[in-house]
Amino acid sequence: MRRMVLGAALAAMTGLLTWAAAATAATLYVTNTKSNSISIIDTTTFEVTGTIPLGPGKPNRVQFHPDGRTAWVIYDKSRDVGIVDADGKKLAKRVKIGGNPYNLSFSPDGRTLYVLDWASETSGDDVIVYDLGTDRVETKIEVSTWPAHAIFSKDARLLYVSGETAGDVTVIDTTTRQTVTRLVHGGGDAMGLALSPDGRTLYLAAGENKAVLKVDTETHKVTGTIPVPGIVHESTLTTDGKFLYTTLRKANKVIVISTADDKIVATIPQRAYPDLVVMDPAGRHAFVTNRYADLVAVIDVTTHTQIRTIPVGKAPHGMALRPR
Repeated sequence: MRRMVLGAALAAMTGLLTWAAAATAATLYVTNTKSNSISIIDTTTFEVTGTIPLGPGKPNRVQFHPDGRTAWVIYDKSRDVGIVDADGKKLAKRVKIGGNPYNLSFSPDGRTLYVLDWASETSGDDVIVYDLGTDRVETKIEVSTWPAHAIFSKDARLLYVSGETAGDVTVIDTTTRQTVTRLVHGGGDAMGLALSPDGRTLYLAAGENKAVLKVDTETHKVTGTIPVPGIVHESTLTTDGKFLYTTLRKANKVIVISTADDKIVATIPQRAYPDLVVMDPAGRHAFVTNRYADLVAVIDVTTHTQIRTIPVGKAPHGMALRPR
């Protein structure tokens, strides 16, 4: 009888652990710009579980719609957008939104798509506001040269857009579709943006200034400067907000900064051109695309050490986690 009770308890425990693992597992999409594909990664097993062909046109950035049903992919060369059926694991269609799209962000309510548009023969440097309900361009908001990354304020009232070559951030009111202000720091190759969990501090990768700037989101004033040993590209916070992960692409390094005192606590060598960083929802690992090594590095954020690499397609760049 005791053995039966013990066996039942062990079975229940095993079931609980299996459920817990499934609950924390997430799906990561990685776009391979030279393989014209998406690699699907299980963030718990670190295995590639599938590949989605995307067709020619240099697929680059990818974002999931907030409902998790579709992933939207920017094609750099063909200048269009691909819509991927996440359940079917296939490209559903490609659409022309206009201009020369480089990156994209969805409003948290899933009603609006913001496309960062680089100047071309048909458009200027602007943010294309696309209404998903009517499938039409609502308006275009002029920004500075080469809008690269975008992030919403905590209440989604503001959209921050980094200007890669201008070395600035444009602050846009998402209700009026007007520019609120522009923060100029002058560091070219500027891209990464991260928002503290309380929404009060914006971390801004200032590129060639070799620094991350801290911006007060109430006043839009710079409140601090964190020097880093190289041209900084990406800036991503851990899920608890205690550490900021930045990439130095040309130096092949990831620099980890403690947000408690703005000090560098770790330098993690990378294989070749570390680009973007995504944090797994469970808060345990950081995933880093190494574009010229055809892999994604996995970093343990409790020890700030790399624990393995995941081979993917050729020239991985964009990454996006599928919402649950």
